[in-house]
Amino acid sequence: MNLKKIQKCLLLSLLGLCLAPLVQAQVDEIRKEFLEGKSLMVIAHRASHQQYPENSIPAIQEAIDLGVDMVELDIRVTADGVPVIMHDGTVDRTTTGSGDVEQLSYAEIKEMFLLDKRDQASTFKIPTLKEALEVCKDRMMIDMDMKTDQVEAVLETVDLVGVGDQLLFYDGDWDVLAEIKRKYPQAYLMPRAHNKRHIKKAVKRLDPEVIHIDPSFYTPKTIETAEKFGLRIWINSLGDRDESIKSSPNVNDQMEWVHKGANMVQTDLPEFWVGVRNDSDK
Repeated sequence: MNLKKIQKCLLLSLLGLCLAPLVQAQVDEIRKEFLEGKSLMVIAHRASHQQYPENSIPAIQEAIDLGVDMVELDIRVTADGVPVIMHDGTVDRTTTGSGDVEQLSYAEIKEMFLLDKRDQASTFKIPTLKEALEVCKDRMMIDMDMKTDQVEAVLETVDLVGVGDQLLFYDGDWDVLAEIKRKYPQAYLMPRAHNKRHIKKAVKRLDPEVIHIDPSFYTPKTIETAEKFGLRIWINSLGDRDESIKSSPNVNDQMEWVHKGANMVQTDLPEFWVGVRNDSDK
């Protein structure tokens, strides 16, 4: 290796050492707000996929660049035990391949390409959970949407990458969340609740940090119950609400909606909601 190459390597290493504390501070600040604050937090649903394929590495990077607090990733496990990021049970809708994720080997998964917005093959592959977590490490929090009951395989990857304190685990099945808590006591959990009674049961069984509620019972009584237990309140701005925002992107209307009590919003329009969050913090 010549002198110029050595100098370049040393410079890059030094730059990395200088930037590392700044990157770490970024996720530390997000986690502190998550655990101790009440300000609005924005979650990019399946990452930021307005330009890139959903749940892809560039979509995750785009979410980081936009300044969202958390990215939602859908986790499944291949037939040979490799956790990957894929929303659907099959790869048919989002890739050039076909078949059930849990019946495909990782070698088969690697041969597929994600589809772009025109349903044409992109240059991007289905990411493994390890690859996705490595992009997020020290940069943002991650909502782990558990579309698998293979908890051990997922937690092994979490430990391997070293991001356990950046993760929020979600599953509609409370048994899966309970298993995660048994095997990983420090895990942050988010169960879904459908009424006040559910919230109380979730607190007793799971001791969660967040409760996922639906717009249909986004009521003062629901908020009061959640706040009584010191829970953050997660609600989705997906489907009709995000569609209405596309046609009429009024920040004040959405601030009024979240001021009813929700303080975590999952959206397919992360750039818009980051603007709402920034305005609400002024």
